[in-house]
Amino acid sequence: MKPFRADSLDAMRGLTIAMMVLCGTIITTVLPLWNSHCQVPPTGFDPSIYGITWVDLVFPFFLFAMGAAMPFSVGSRMGRGVRPVTLGLESVWRGLKLAFFAIFIQNCYPWVVAGAMGREAGPGIWTVTIVAFLVLFLLFGRFPGNHSRAFNTGIPVLGFVLACAMMGWIESHVSLPQDFLSTDPGWFAIIDRHVDSILYKSNIIILLLANMAAFGTVIYVVTIGKPVARLAVLPFLMAILLGKDTGGSWQQAVYGWSPFPWLYQFEFLKYLFVVIPGTIAGEYLRGWIMKGGAGNQDSESKRAVSTAMVAILSLTLIVVNVSLLYGRHMTWNLFISAALSALTVYFANRMPSDRCVLGHLVKAGAVALMLGLFFEAFQGGIRKDDPTFSYYFTTSGLAFYCLAMLVIVCDVYRWRRLSAPFTLAGKNPMIAYVAPTMCINPILNILGIGDGLYGFWAQSWVTGLSRGIIFTVLSIALAAMFSKLKYYWRT
Repeated sequence: MKPFRADSLDAMRGLTIAMMVLCGTIITTVLPLWNSHCQVPPTGFDPSIYGITWVDLVFPFFLFAMGAAMPFSVGSRMGRGVRPVTLGLESVWRGLKLAFFAIFIQNCYPWVVAGAMGREAGPGIWTVTIVAFLVLFLLFGRFPGNHSRAFNTGIPVLGFVLACAMMGWIESHVSLPQDFLSTDPGWFAIIDRHVDSILYKSNIIILLLANMAAFGTVIYVVTIGKPVARLAVLPFLMAILLGKDTGGSWQQAVYGWSPFPWLYQFEFLKYLFVVIPGTIAGEYLRGWIMKGGAGNQDSESKRAVSTAMVAILSLTLIVVNVSLLYGRHMTWNLFISAALSALTVYFANRMPSDRCVLGHLVKAGAVALMLGLFFEAFQGGIRKDDPTFSYYFTTSGLAFYCLAMLVIVCDVYRWRRLSAPFTLAGKNPMIAYVAPTMCINPILNILGIGDGLYGFWAQSWVTGLSRGIIFTVLSIALAAMFSKLKYYWRT
C-alpha cells in the first residue's frame, strides 16, 4: 500500500518545535510575562496564577500532532499486513527508546556534566555535550540509501554502547553522600546507587512523550476503526484522576503504583486527553488524503473566500483564547469563542466535498474547545501547572483549529515557500529539540560568543527576543538540512 504523508502534520510538528526552542531561548526577564509559562513567570513557580500564554500551547500541540500521526504510521503498517500484537509491541519498544533518549540527553546537558565534574562549564564540558550530540546520530539515525541488516543493527548498538559508556563516565565523577558511604556499602550497592542516579535524571518532556508513544499507540491499535471506543477511555481515566486523593481507595492505589518510577507514573497518562483527540484528527486527515483531497484545486475559485475564512477564523480563535484567558476575561471569551466557532463551522460547511476534512476538524475543535471553556471554573481555572481538565480540552480544541489552518496552507493551497522550513523540521523534530542545548550553544561557547554574551542579550526586550529568534532559526535550519539530505532521527 502506498504510504501517505500530510505536509500539514509535519508543519504542525515543526511549528511547535520552533515555538519550543523560541520559548526556551528568549530572555524572559526582559520580556512581558506572557512570554513565559503562565504559572512560571521569571520570579518562580506560582500555582495561584490561572490562565494560559502562547508558551502553554506548545507541549499540548506537539502531543496532539503525535496522536494525529498514529493513523498514518500504524494505519500504513496495518495496510501492509502487520499484526496488531506486533504493532503494540513495537509501540512499547518505541516508548522505551524515547525514554532512553530522555535519560541520555539529560545526563549529558552541559550543566549536568559540570555539576558531576564539580566545576564551572568550560571547553571540556561543552565538548562532552557535543560528543553526546554526535552519539545521538548513531543511536537514532536512519542513513539514506540501502544498507545491510548488520549495518542497520550494528550502528544503533554501537551508539547505545557509547551512550551508556558516556553516562557511566560522567556519573563516575559524582561523589556519593557521606551518610550512604558510612554504611560501608558493597560494590553492588554503589553501582546500584549510581545507576539510580542516572535513571532518575531524565528530560521530563521527552519522558512524557515516551509514555504517550507507548500507551497512546496501544490504545489506538486496540480501537482502530472504533473512535467512540477510543474516546470512551477518557471518562474512566478522568474517574481515576478525580478519585486519586481519596484515602484507601483503589483509585489512589492505581495512581500511586509504578514498577519503575523513573520510567512510568500514572499521572503521565493525563495527557491522553490530548493525544486521543489527536488520533481522531489524524483519522480525518488520512482518510481525506487517501481519497485524493490534498492539493485539489478544482473548486478553488468557487470556495476561495470560505477557505480563507476558515483559516483566518481558526487563527483568530487561538489568539482570542490565549489573550482573554490570560487576562481572565472568561465570560467574554466564552461568548466570543462560541460565535467564532459557529462562524468557522458555517464557512466549513460551505466547502466542496474535496475539502470535507476542514468541516470535520473545526466541528471537533468546537466541541473540545467549548467543553474546555465549560470546565474553566473547575479546579480554580485553566492552568498548565498543575494541569486542569479545562487545560486538556481547551488546548485540544485549539490544536484542531491549528491543524485545520495548516491543512489549508500546506495541503490545500501548498504554499511551500511559507511552510517548507517547518515541514522539513517537522520530519526531524528530535534534532531540532536538542540542537540549541547540545550543539549550537556549546559551539558558540567554545568560540567565546555563547553564555558570556548573556548580559548583552538581557539588555532589552529587543535583544532578549532576538536571542531566541537566532537560536530558533539555527535549530530549524539544522533539522531541515538533515531532512533535505534524507537523514532522520527515528525511534
